[in-house]
Amino acid sequence: ATLTSLSASVPGFNPPAFTTAARNIKYPSYEEWSLALEQQIPHQVVVSATYVGNHGYGEPVVDGGVNAYGFDTLPATAPTNNFGQVNRVYSGASSNYNGLVLSAARRSKSLSLQVNYAYSHALDEISNGGFDAFNGGNPVNPFNPYNLSQNYGNADYDVRHYISGNYVINIPHYGGPKLLTDGWLLAGTVFHSTGLPYSYIDSGTPANYAGSILGMQTQKGGFDTHCGGAKHAGVNAIPCASANFFTTATAFGQQRRNQLFGPNYTDSDLDVAKNIRIPKWESAKVQLGVQFFNVFNHPNFGQPVNDTENGPGGYGVIQSAVSPPTSILGSFLGGDASPRLIQLKANFTF
Repeated sequence: ATLTSLSASVPGFNPPAFTTAARNIKYPSYEEWSLALEQQIPHQVVVSATYVGNHGYGEPVVDGGVNAYGFDTLPATAPTNNFGQVNRVYSGASSNYNGLVLSAARRSKSLSLQVNYAYSHALDEISNGGFDAFNGGNPVNPFNPYNLSQNYGNADYDVRHYISGNYVINIPHYGGPKLLTDGWLLAGTVFHSTGLPYSYIDSGTPANYAGSILGMQTQKGGFDTHCGGAKHAGVNAIPCASANFFTTATAFGQQRRNQLFGPNYTDSDLDVAKNIRIPKWESAKVQLGVQFFNVFNHPNFGQPVNDTENGPGGYGVIQSAVSPPTSILGSFLGGDASPRLIQLKANFTF
């Protein structure tokens, strides 16, 4: 049947959407390589440097532009008007990663300490194949379905700088009553990473197109390439992009993908505990302690609003905070607690 005959015989008929797969779908392939150097130095310290790289190809792509129309080089009307949105899944994307990790560790009876720094760069044409959004408002579909290589840029999960550390300090007995001064332990973790990349998109321009294209960049100045901090969040926020920096998109590829970066992430946890041995029971002890999650109550902000359809002044503003991946409340809904959390604990071991 045709759209005309279907519309005449079925009141309220709307062309259906569907997803199809190419005949030659393949498992993605990955090439990986690494080189590590490790050296022990005095004072029970071990340092290492590790380079890791990989290249992926034949990765999946969700192409939402098969039946798209009404924008740029797309046809004026739907190529097949009996159908609405048509998605095609095929193998054809690629990705690259290079990372350098520097690490130092010290292990002794009273102190265990490790510090890591990673510099890395992840690039691809479409993150997660377009099946699942990773990074806030970044669209899952490629911006230009007809020229996949034009989408090549920083991956949605590209973290350029990452610092982590952990420590365990068993405080020695220096004097005084052992019941009060012996068995104290301090432990904690520290994390810091630079922000995730994003682009300014225009979700309202393409007709019958599953993805969002990049907003048209009109000038080279007037925005923060690294959008983060309290000044860009809240009621009186200063937008990271000026109101006239982007206009309605007219073509694909008018802005490089994922060249802007959101807020950094910083978190530190602390555990203070006291071990009390039970008299006449050789291996038994009670541990009393307090745990601080986000001990410095440091605010971590979400990505800025990146859709220019929000209107002048509506994009480039941070409207949310982010929580640690896990907390004492669990994960996902119900565990989204970003401020400082304090937990009392008691352990009995024997």
